[in-house]
Amino acid sequence: MNQTRFSKIEIIDVVKQAEAGISVKELMRKYGVCKQTRVNILFSYGLVGRGGDAVQTASMIDALISLGHTVRVAGPTLLHPYQFSGKTGHIRSGLRRLPWWAKDGIDIGLSVIGLAKVRRLLAQNEVDLILHRSSLYDLIGANLPKSVGCPLITYLDAPWPLERAFRKEGYFARFHRRTMRKMAERANLMVTVSQSSKEYYTALGLPVEKILVQPNGISGHLLQKGTILAKAHPPLTKPTRTLGFLGSLSRWHRVDLLLEALVILKHKGEGSLHLRIVGYGEEFEKLRQKAEALGVAEQVNWIGALSHEQAFSQIAQFDIAVLPHTLSSGAPMKLVEYAAVSRPIVAPSLPNLHRLFSEDEICFVKPKSPQALAQAISRLLRAPEMARKLGERAWIRARQYTWERIMDEILATLSHAK
Repeated sequence: MNQTRFSKIEIIDVVKQAEAGISVKELMRKYGVCKQTRVNILFSYGLVGRGGDAVQTASMIDALISLGHTVRVAGPTLLHPYQFSGKTGHIRSGLRRLPWWAKDGIDIGLSVIGLAKVRRLLAQNEVDLILHRSSLYDLIGANLPKSVGCPLITYLDAPWPLERAFRKEGYFARFHRRTMRKMAERANLMVTVSQSSKEYYTALGLPVEKILVQPNGISGHLLQKGTILAKAHPPLTKPTRTLGFLGSLSRWHRVDLLLEALVILKHKGEGSLHLRIVGYGEEFEKLRQKAEALGVAEQVNWIGALSHEQAFSQIAQFDIAVLPHTLSSGAPMKLVEYAAVSRPIVAPSLPNLHRLFSEDEICFVKPKSPQALAQAISRLLRAPEMARKLGERAWIRARQYTWERIMDEILATLSHAK
């Protein structure tokens, strides 16, 4: 019987990852202790933004590689998470100011380019599985040739029309429905992030028996890093208290509610409280102006856009991490990332969030209420030990949401479905 030998460095690395909460099963697969079928995967994607969807896509690819699979990637553009500067960043910022129909025309054109790249890779390489991240008008997934002879898993993000509704923008509804249905005919398995999303796609005409719900997650690497950061920077142990928000400054995140809560806290005697906002987006200038108008500009530190790794490290500077609001159909990665650094978390009481964390792990509050946000923050500030326990329990829950585990479960579901 052959025995697997490890170097001293590998043993130390295994111990550190185990302490960070990586499961024994995942570690055994990673280091080749147990058998695992390694497959050649073509990972394709449609148009991807610069915020959480780019991070999500890159994280899924990295997780598959970490699990030992060979992954080739094809998409209409390169992934640029949180790149708002430089030539590419300025071009994309300019495109966002176009009317929705013009942006969608560009999206459709880029999908044609992406489909050509996918077909070229399929012709040049042996592929066991296609994993495709869908887009609003999924010409790639809808037109992948069945003659390839390998299964297709399609990843459906939270419904795009809900984001459009928040921005008061339209979309080509019939074209969206037609491409989604055609893609579903080709797909062996479809994955989406929440029960609400599943209900949307089912209502669109996609077969319910093909749709698997899996939340967003965090890489094992960042979970390990978060554990180290939490030990080095425990929350609510310094005289100065800092609230924090990490993510894109989109309309549905309602960071304005957090600014209003800061005003309420200031009037309650919490004038020394600081707010650290890590991220950038369409609401950036409006939010800065609102902070000035509310008289709390000096309390707000606008960090701006950082790389995903740098942004994640910023969470250790938060005493309390806040998600003011979100869409009712998503599974916000920032909640898992907050929890990975053992931060006490305040978030809106929405059904999709309750499916990720319990009330013993996150402080849930009435949605769209700055008063409720302020009250919850005040309660945590005055009970630091309770707040730290809340963060510790959230960290335990976050261990269930590694991208490695999620991707492995998706592949296992496909295997059982064959």
